[in-house]
Amino acid sequence: MDLFTSVSYEIELWNLFADSRGANATIFLATVIAVWVAARFSSVMVDKGANTLAKLIGTAFAVSVFLIGLNLAGLINGTFEGHAMALNALDVANGDIDLGAGSQAWLAAQAEGNMIASLGGWMFYISGLLIAVLPLWFNPND
Repeated sequence: MDLFTSVSYEIELWNLFADSRGANATIFLATVIAVWVAARFSSVMVDKGANTLAKLIGTAFAVSVFLIGLNLAGLINGTFEGHAMALNALDVANGDIDLGAGSQAWLAAQAEGNMIASLGGWMFYISGLLIAVLPLWFNPND
């Protein structure tokens, strides 16, 4: 592969990745709103003294928000992994031509993983689930 083709492919891969980041931000915003809605439903149910059936429905909704959030987080992680695999494939196809310094640094960072982001995501969704579910089943005034 010649230098111009390699650079063009690399730039296009970064453009695709940048485009996907907008979708990822929308996904994250949607899950933040869903967690807030689940917590708000729970708060209203507690204030109104909801019966057991309503509590079960509220709990099911909160658990579904939690599971959807984890699924969407997996999709976002898949975007990063797919981009890393595409850049690695381009690096192999390039032969003697190296990827740009930014691509090499990004691949090195991806190889190390991002434990803080993973833990932060888990903590966000678990705490959202607990904020929505615990007040339904345990009296907050006790």
